[in-house]
Amino acid sequence: MDKKTTILTIIALMITGVVVYLGSNLTTTYAKMLGIKNTDEPHQLYHVYLGGESLGLIESQEELEKFIDEKQSEIKKKYQVDKVYVPNDLDIVQEITYDQKVSTVEEIYQKIQEKRGSESFTIDGYKIDIEGIEKESEGGETVTTPDIVLYVLDKEVFTNSVEKTITSFINEDSYHDFLNDTQAEIQETGTIIEDLYIQNNISIHKGRIPTGEKIYLTEDELSKYLLFGTVEDQATYTVQEGDTIEDIAFNNKLSPEEFLIANTEYTSTNDLLYPGKEVVLGVIQPQFDTVEETHVVSKKTVEIQTVYEDDPNQYTGYEKVKQEGSEGLSLVTEKQKLVNGEITTVVPVSEEVLVPAVNKVIVRGTKKYSNIGNSSISNQEVPVGVGSWVWPTTVPYTISSSFGYRWGKLHEGIDISGIGRGSPIKAANNGLVIQSGYTRTNGNYIVIAHSNGYYTMYAHMNSRIRKAGDVVMAGDQIGTAGDSGFATGVHLHFAIYRGMPYRGGVAVSPFNFF
Repeated sequence: MDKKTTILTIIALMITGVVVYLGSNLTTTYAKMLGIKNTDEPHQLYHVYLGGESLGLIESQEELEKFIDEKQSEIKKKYQVDKVYVPNDLDIVQEITYDQKVSTVEEIYQKIQEKRGSESFTIDGYKIDIEGIEKESEGGETVTTPDIVLYVLDKEVFTNSVEKTITSFINEDSYHDFLNDTQAEIQETGTIIEDLYIQNNISIHKGRIPTGEKIYLTEDELSKYLLFGTVEDQATYTVQEGDTIEDIAFNNKLSPEEFLIANTEYTSTNDLLYPGKEVVLGVIQPQFDTVEETHVVSKKTVEIQTVYEDDPNQYTGYEKVKQEGSEGLSLVTEKQKLVNGEITTVVPVSEEVLVPAVNKVIVRGTKKYSNIGNSSISNQEVPVGVGSWVWPTTVPYTISSSFGYRWGKLHEGIDISGIGRGSPIKAANNGLVIQSGYTRTNGNYIVIAHSNGYYTMYAHMNSRIRKAGDVVMAGDQIGTAGDSGFATGVHLHFAIYRGMPYRGGVAVSPFNFF
């Protein structure tokens, strides 16, 4: 080999060596950027396992433990506890390994959260299990309420909250008298609690509870949940001048009983409300059922019964009170069962009549009219006298056509619109139905004779519920609104005549009477 060839060979080898050296350095730098250790040398890492399952490798056990300690400190501060437990099957093993991707402590923590969820960290406390029960739904079907799991740090928080819930439905003094066996005997009237219990099975377990779940710290918070089924603040209402408990309950779709339960400072719907006072509008949804079995002795009024005596000498529609009657009074003994303050079962035990009830006696006529529909009906043949005139439809309404001349002829009544199909049509005054029928023009119509010589007519009705010969009183329903006959929309054609309609009677403006 000549000198030139030798020199070229040496240069080539040197160049190759440089490339290999530089390539090796570049590869090492790139590997570090990816978190991969040099493949040429083993490194000391820490393998993290949870329940025997690998979570990954970390460079520092101390760094992971520090991160977990910080999370524990946050939990200790939140719940005011001294001890926070990590999963007891979390293991960190030192290893010598090659070419392995290294995880951050945050990534390892996230994996622990994904695997164990709310149980990643636990503290000492109590788990409360409330079993669901079978109940009858509003539709009459049997349904099973869901099981409920609660967590508390202090068992007394739960037991005191249960008592608060129970005494929302039962008088607190009566509750304690029952527990202490100090109930007074019934002297004349009154109630004794024979049994009191929670229908659901409830179990309390002491142990480690998950910090990722809702943990109830105060009686107020837990009581609210047990009573309303939510831990959120209930809707409130500020009392206005003139408000009553019944009005507020009705306007907010509550029963008066629900209002009183949610606002324990009030004991009766007759209690006064002061303007500016804030009251709770929560809908009661108890998470367990409180059952109260009672022995009740009470005085109850016996309603007046009405009996009739027929008089064949008086016309149909004639009625006269012969005896007013009076209520009676009884002493009643019952067994009652209440669930969440609502009576569900009543079993009568005995009833003693203290004051007998006296029947109301009414004499009524049975004599039939023989000239119904005849223009010769006289004032004396209409069985009842006129009273106050009443508007024949519901309100609000619209007068779509007034009394008077239109289209070259007299419109003999008024057209009342805006009342809705099927709405009630009422007799404008006491009287006798002399016509009830249908014509192509009037549709379904009724004519009523009144004892002062006036007649009223009701036309275009959807239906008629009175027939000729019926005696009606002012405000009695005689039909429903419609658009029968010659009508362009739902309305009532209402007319008043001096004399019988179409038989010499003269139409007068109805507004003369209202």
